[in-house]
Amino acid sequence: MYCLDIDSLTGILTRGGFISRAGNISPAGMAVIWFNLDNFKMFNKRFGFDRGDEILKEIAMILGSIFPSDDSNHNLLARFSDDNFVVFTEWTMAEANIESVQEYLYSLHENVTLRLRAGIYFPSESEDIRLSCDRAKLACDSIRKNHSISSCMFHDGMSRELALQQYILDTLDAALTHEYITVLYQPIVRLSTGKICGAEALARWNDPEAGIISPAKFIPTLEKYREIHKLDIYAMKRVCSDYMTRIKEGLPVIPVSVNLSRLDFELCDIIHEIELAMTLSSLPRSMMNIEITESINDEDMTVLNLGIERFRALGYEVWMDDFGSGYSSLNVLKDYSFDTIKFDMKFLHGFDVNKSEKAKYIISSNLEMARLMGMQALAEGVETPEQLEYLRSIGFDKAQGYYFGRPMKLDELFALERGIEIVNA
Repeated sequence: MYCLDIDSLTGILTRGGFISRAGNISPAGMAVIWFNLDNFKMFNKRFGFDRGDEILKEIAMILGSIFPSDDSNHNLLARFSDDNFVVFTEWTMAEANIESVQEYLYSLHENVTLRLRAGIYFPSESEDIRLSCDRAKLACDSIRKNHSISSCMFHDGMSRELALQQYILDTLDAALTHEYITVLYQPIVRLSTGKICGAEALARWNDPEAGIISPAKFIPTLEKYREIHKLDIYAMKRVCSDYMTRIKEGLPVIPVSVNLSRLDFELCDIIHEIELAMTLSSLPRSMMNIEITESINDEDMTVLNLGIERFRALGYEVWMDDFGSGYSSLNVLKDYSFDTIKFDMKFLHGFDVNKSEKAKYIISSNLEMARLMGMQALAEGVETPEQLEYLRSIGFDKAQGYYFGRPMKLDELFALERGIEIVNA
């Protein structure tokens, strides 16, 4: 057995060793199980990497005892990467053994919540083992946010999702070249005046073959496969082009915000790309705000912090998008400097100002916290008059959502009857 086939930490197969050996086993009556340890990065941060390594070795030991590899079976066990493990085993005992794995893990760590998610796939004859692993992983990923279950079987709906992901990756460059992806603008309203004071640029994909592809599909896919920077650079250039046209024609403009993924700071020199687009369009930096989502990983801290500070030093405002949509909001505010916080109003769907006292308290207390930190507050996702009136009553600076308008072309935004706060570029 070659050393490169063995994981140096756990002593089980590597991805390469697994693929090589599984290819020699008939898939008939077999199952591929993909295991992932939830929130392992947070565990490492809390207990240290040495303790994290011990947990990974324990998981390999548990899996090895429950899925033993000997002459009586064809079990294979591998660590694919970080906290991802894969088992190739007979399907008859797959589900029962998965439950045993979780019970064993709980028994070892009663005081620490460690959840090992599992995705199960039953491969067909002559199917490539790599595809089988991808499908097992897709099943595992599908229950990432569902803590009521620990395992899931792959189904045809997931296959369609996998096919859509592949289509997005295969056609992205053509979609950008032929402008199947466009940029629309959603108005941002200043609540003290009721007038439009800005806009958010949002990418929309209308494909000639696949039809409308939702941002909820193509953005996570591009982030997952580290292609998101292509979209973000394209969107920035489109915004600069649209604004340059208005300025040349002597038409008014308003500040616009563009979305950047945290991965942009790793995948390219995003600040250089934005500065180049701004220079070519002669657009002043005061017209451009940078939005960054709150889903920021701990290992990104140094690179991202430097990027945020560089943007602010150059004269851009940096906004935190989707505040409240994840578990790390307060940590992010502690570690990064933002000019505006965009509060995610998704939890206000069906909001009744007379009944939802807890929701009102959460919003007002977080708004006060933003003020004390010297940040402006913008509520996004506003859909009803009741939501708007409450947000205005507690002092929100700005708001955005379908109540004010859906994403639209730039000239349509300036034609809205609400009125525009004119800014000279």
